[in-house]
Amino acid sequence: MTESGEPQLTFYYRHLAALPQRGDDDNFRALLDEARHVHGGARASSLYDHQQSFRLLWRHLDRSGYLRQARHAARARLASGSATPDEAADLELFLTVYAQVHATAPRTT
Repeated sequence: MTESGEPQLTFYYRHLAALPQRGDDDNFRALLDEARHVHGGARASSLYDHQQSFRLLWRHLDRSGYLRQARHAARARLASGSATPDEAADLELFLTVYAQVHATAPRTT
């Protein structure tokens, strides 16, 4: 917490600074890492920071069209059966979140 009582966003600002320098593949790996923190129950003191970091990375990758490509690649990787158990868990979590976000997202024509 900051002196004003606001949550400290250490991870968020670290990702914000690195976003322009990293490629989309690296940002996607960072997104999966943040998803693990949020889903896996990060410490209460850092959960908000991880959630905001996830949202930052998600928005960036969604705007660039990378998440749509990653969704197709994740499905193919899972279907191939060659993913490790940890990788499969990450990809399944990503696909679940992707489906939930896009099921509730307003449609634009």
